[in-house]
Amino acid sequence: MNGLVGLVHTTRLVVDPVHQAVTGGCPGLGVNHVLDEGILRRLMSSGAISGEITRWLTDMVLSTEAVGADLTVVSCSSVSPCVNEVRKRVKIPVLKIDEPMMEHAIAMADRIGLVMTNPTTEKPSTLLFHEVAGRLGRKVTLVPRLCPNAFVRLNGGDRAGHDAEVRETVEGLLGEVDVVMLAQISIARVREQLAPDVSKRVFSSLDFISGKIEQLLAERPDNPLRQAP
Repeated sequence: MNGLVGLVHTTRLVVDPVHQAVTGGCPGLGVNHVLDEGILRRLMSSGAISGEITRWLTDMVLSTEAVGADLTVVSCSSVSPCVNEVRKRVKIPVLKIDEPMMEHAIAMADRIGLVMTNPTTEKPSTLLFHEVAGRLGRKVTLVPRLCPNAFVRLNGGDRAGHDAEVRETVEGLLGEVDVVMLAQISIARVREQLAPDVSKRVFSSLDFISGKIEQLLAERPDNPLRQAP
């Protein structure tokens, strides 16, 4: 597959898994990473999306456009509310990484769990969930669940403690819902640690992102394989 995708990150913890998911699912696609952890630190300290955060994210996306990216993926769930505004300021498509996962879960289930480790994730992920549900015309229930200590443990180097807390939360939540979505890339690997009969009901955005990228690239006006209307 030809083309260049920009990948915009707010934490170094997600760079490798997102890169592997994109390049593994879209062989031959060029990738340009942009990482700035300051934007997430500012969001966590302020506790709310602001004009500053939106401008900050816009500049990050614009930098990918400047080097020729055909589209950009924002890998951070916490800043996803900014993306609607960012899309107005750039010429290329900008994708919220959780959106394809949510489309899949909402289309197939009625009660859907959302597991997260960062408190700043809940509000934007909930907003995106209801946005997608409304677009699909589905009346579904979201059950969010925060792992209160996992994020601190991971940033402190306690990867095993982080994963154990996330696993316990996921397994407990599955008793209340049909499926569970993992709200952050940093917890996606925990899916592989679950029993097969459990993991099939657990979704990560990494499972869906390459398919969405392929779709968007196929819709490019300059794509020679695109059928004329």
